[in-house]
Formats: sequence, structure tokens, C-alpha cells
Amino acid sequence: MTSTSDAHNLLKAANLSVSAPMPGGRRALIDDVSITVRESEVLIILGESGSGKTILSRSLTRLFPVTSDLRVDGSVTFEGQDLLRLREGELSPIRRRKIRYVFQEPMESLNPLARIGQQMRLATGDQSNSDTLLHSTLRLVGLDAGQELLDLYPHELSIGMAQRVCIAMAVLPSPTLLIADEPTSAVDASLRRKILDLLISIQRDRMMSLVLITHDLDVARYYGDRIIVMYGGKIVESAPLKAFFDNPLHPYSRQLVDAQSTAQKHASPPDRNAEAVTPDVRHQGCAFQPRCPIAENKCKETAPDMEQFAGEREVRCFCLK
Repeated sequence: MTSTSDAHNLLKAANLSVSAPMPGGRRALIDDVSITVRESEVLIILGESGSGKTILSRSLTRLFPVTSDLRVDGSVTFEGQDLLRLREGELSPIRRRKIRYVFQEPMESLNPLARIGQQMRLATGDQSNSDTLLHSTLRLVGLDAGQELLDLYPHELSIGMAQRVCIAMAVLPSPTLLIADEPTSAVDASLRRKILDLLISIQRDRMMSLVLITHDLDVARYYGDRIIVMYGGKIVESAPLKAFFDNPLHPYSRQLVDAQSTAQKHASPPDRNAEAVTPDVRHQGCAFQPRCPIAENKCKETAPDMEQFAGEREVRCFCLK
């Protein structure tokens, strides 16, 4: 993986919170989250379903439906601008060309009524993109069907082909940051490694930054530079990858790593099928406290802050002091 010791920060999100209206008040979906994405690195965001990974990634560019009642607070600095303060007309070009997304379900990302070639041009907002450029981008992701593929509709593609098309659409404008949200969840096991290898190959070749969202510790172990662990809408640990797997500090991180069999490929975190935990504005104390083996009384009453540890590590836990 790319060394990040001398890398500069590409994006910095500070004190991000996303809330939704609920009976009795607003409810926090993510709460006071701060992250940094460095140039040319692979940042892993790890957590079980409901931990807030997807909400966090979409909040970076306010990628929510126009009719959404979600409120985003905090700041996201990218190329000297706070993206959360930009008007929609100023933010759209950044989404189209500089910060691109690959989502979980390719068939939900593609317009069923438009041909692939048309969608690739629309994705960048540049209708002048030549067929030659589109073909070369499709070859980059392992698809070489010439003009025939450009003329197909999404329903004529396999799931694996559709996800590769989505990756091609995302990297076509040569973004500086690619955010891939569980990009292999819709494909079978035989294709997962190929698609992940493809993403890393493109990331290295183009020296772009990649945020890879996953619930799978093996994906994190083999593909990341740094890791952020989320639980209950908060970051509970942030660390360089090797330091994390050598010595996970947060009790939740320890449970994940201890439960993983290194001999088992594509292992899942132990709580993957457990009830999802999301924060609530009325909740007091540490969100992980009900499942924590070392919790103390104060963990029930007060939510811990992120604390700095040696070697660029941060952990949210009272019980490590």
C-alpha cells in the first residue's frame, strides 16, 4: 500500500453531525465525526450495518436527496473550500469531476432507460467525451466489448459487468478522491477479489485517494493504509493499518480482530448480524457500553471523547487510561 507518512491532507471533515427529524426531536445518525483523507492513500471505514459508514461518506458532499430533511453540521474542507457551505450549483461540479462514488448496488446506480455510453457521458457532464475515451476507460476496468457495450441497457449486463461500468463511470473524469461504499456486496465471491484488486490498481495508477467502506476485516487488512472504526454513529478508533491489527485498542476493535480467523478468507466481523446500533439524541453514555466487557459505571452516564495515543492513533474509550 501507499506510504502516507509524507502525504498531504486532501480532505478534512471536522465535527460532522447528521440528524433527522423524529418524534420528540431530531435524532443523530452520525455524531461529531472528524476524519482526514490524505493524498494517494487508501482509507478504510469499517463498521457493522447501522454504524453510520454510508451516512458519513455521503455527508462529505451532501449527497442526499433534495427532498431530504437531513441536516448536516460541521465542516468539510477540500481544496481550500468548505463543501458544506457551497451552493448546490457550486457543489455539483465537484461531485462530477473530483469526488466520485461507487455504490453497493450497481443496478440502482444505473438508469434503466439509458444506454451505457449515454450514462458515461452524463456522469461527467461532458457530452463531448469520445467513444475512444469511453472504450479505453471500459478496458481499464476489464471490459472490452467495443461499441456493442456502449449501446447496451443496464438490464443486458450481468451484475459484475454493471459494477465495472459503475467503476468506469466513477474514474472517467480522473477524480482526486474515489469513495467506494461496499462495492462488492452485490457480486458473488468469485468476483469480489477481482473488483477490489481493480480498484486498488486504478488508485495506484492514478495516484488518487480511495475511501473504501466495508464491514469485512479481511478487506481492511489487505487493501488499506489507515483504518477508521465506526460504532453507533461515532468513530471509536483511528489508526495506521499495521498498528491496528497488531494491537487493536478499543474494546469493539478487539472483539472484531480477536474473533477473526486469519485462515478464513473474507471473514465477517462477529456482530455483523446483530441488531444495528444507531445513536440517539436522548442517549447518554458510551454507545458500546451495553456490549462492552470492560465498561465502568461512568460509561453509562458520559460519552467519552476521542483521545490521542502514540503513533497517530485515536481511541474513544475511558477504560484505556
